[in-house]
Amino acid sequence: MFVFQGLLYAGSVSFREKKKSIERKIKILEESKKAIPFRKQDENWSKLQNLKERFQNFARSGSPQEREESLLLLERAVPQITSDFAAEGKLSAKNLIVRYSEAYLQKKNHSDETPISAKDEEKSSNYFRMAKEEFNQAEKFDRDRNDFYALVLYGRSIQYSLKALDSLDLDPPKGYEGILKKKIKS
Repeated sequence: MFVFQGLLYAGSVSFREKKKSIERKIKILEESKKAIPFRKQDENWSKLQNLKERFQNFARSGSPQEREESLLLLERAVPQITSDFAAEGKLSAKNLIVRYSEAYLQKKNHSDETPISAKDEEKSSNYFRMAKEEFNQAEKFDRDRNDFYALVLYGRSIQYSLKALDSLDLDPPKGYEGILKKKIKS
């Protein structure tokens, strides 16, 4: 009898493994907030936070059924929320790439005002190339419905676009202030 039950549950994932998996996914979503300036996701953020808090409460002091139910609700909500985040990340990354292109051309055509040094132009071009590469990779993951990887790559694309703008001494667009992760020189 015990051997049969062991075989029956051999393929199932334990609560602990599911918990770790969902916590990793939530961490990715929370980290994405640092790289992508979400504007239309307030409802999703509050939904995620409420489900996360409910799950954490039941995980500590709830019955096994309550723990499983709260985990199941979280597991169902996270993919939809991630998809929404990835869609907004894609739009932000694409808009920044276009913004950089326009700003670069304008600065290049009006070089008499503030000329671009060769070093800054090369640095900016490299960041822009990396932004486009990350965006293209993200779109591939997006098409395959791998929203977590797409979200991370859209965030990287945004960072590279902001670095490209910064290397030309151009201000980031409205809403992107404080998003650029700068390295602190020691």
